[in-house]
Amino acid sequence: MQNRGLYIISVAAGILEMHPQTLRKYERAGFIEPPRSGAIRLYSESDIARLRLIKHFVENMGLNIPGVRLALRLTERLVDLIDHIPARGPVNQRVLREIEGMFGDLGLRVQPNQSASSPPNNERDSNESFQVFRDEVIRFITHR
Repeated sequence: MQNRGLYIISVAAGILEMHPQTLRKYERAGFIEPPRSGAIRLYSESDIARLRLIKHFVENMGLNIPGVRLALRLTERLVDLIDHIPARGPVNQRVLREIEGMFGDLGLRVQPNQSASSPPNNERDSNESFQVFRDEVIRFITHR
């Protein structure tokens, strides 16, 4: 996974379909810390993945800044749990289904990894969860 700065703010904002001021707001809130080259912010793939989740929590779940902070923490903890539970055994399968349900409560559906060149489809209908691909969740977790 590549974590170096890749995109200036206008490009990152365009990728995310957000206003550059919104990215600055999330930086002030402490959600991201893009490195700078002089006065220019450089957004990494990790920053983009994290911002995509933040956008989902704000636009699709209706969360405010403290709510997003909590949702990000919960998502981190759920991913950590999944990584420590072997997939075999009836008890483990039940626990994994429960964790999937918790992701669902956050409006997320974690899918198997996909290529980095094809980002998740952010459009959803009323019965569909926001698709997050495992690499994206891991990218935002490793941002810490």
